[in-house]
Amino acid sequence: MNAAIKKPLIATIEFTTNYHVLFINQETTTTSAILKHHRQAIEEAARSTITAATGLRQDEIWHIVIIHSIPTTIPSTPEGFNTVKTEIEEFNPGLHLPHYPR
Repeated sequence: MNAAIKKPLIATIEFTTNYHVLFINQETTTTSAILKHHRQAIEEAARSTITAATGLRQDEIWHIVIIHSIPTTIPSTPEGFNTVKTEIEEFNPGLHLPHYPR
């Protein structure tokens, strides 16, 4: 990707379980700026590699965190995600998650 836009702006490329591709940009550059100036080059590079690619859009801001000591046996259900949310908020005073973890 960086070769296509001729600048080192993309830090990481990740594939999600929903068959989406995430481009994580460098902290020094905003996603808006990358899309404003390099959208066409990124779309062309993505389509040449991933033929099923349909488009490029800016998503909401995500925060990646590592959480230690939460059981991995919690089910992927609304109740399970509520448990994770509660655990995170209880052990991090002052932290409020706006929605359940995904």
